[in-house]
Amino acid sequence: MKIIFNFKIVVLSCLLGFSIQTAAHHGYPQYNMGGPGVSLQGTIGNFRMGNPHSHMTIIVINENGEEELWAVETTDTLRGMRQKGFAADTLKPGDEVTLVVSPAINGDRTAVFRSVEFADGTIMPAPTPRQ
Repeated sequence: MKIIFNFKIVVLSCLLGFSIQTAAHHGYPQYNMGGPGVSLQGTIGNFRMGNPHSHMTIIVINENGEEELWAVETTDTLRGMRQKGFAADTLKPGDEVTLVVSPAINGDRTAVFRSVEFADGTIMPAPTPRQ
């Protein structure tokens, strides 16, 4: 009986170890996720693809002519970013872009990434048609 019980524990442990990863691990209540988003026009400071999310910085010139550094996080995993066409060198330091983001509610210069428009007009991820 003890051997059967131990065997069940081992099998259960193995099954849990090979279980499928869930997609969601947290929400974004600190960001204004509704509406059309905010456009940040500026220069990419850095871009790092990784898990659980990719990150980038963008240097924006505000209405007073001062530089602001914004930290932007994606909601996608590394796999999700790749599926949307991103690679490690898609955004390079010095690239002039317009990011559409969901900004922090408290006014911090942090945001959640929605899309990027490059100087040539290319938008990633590509907009999906509305039905």
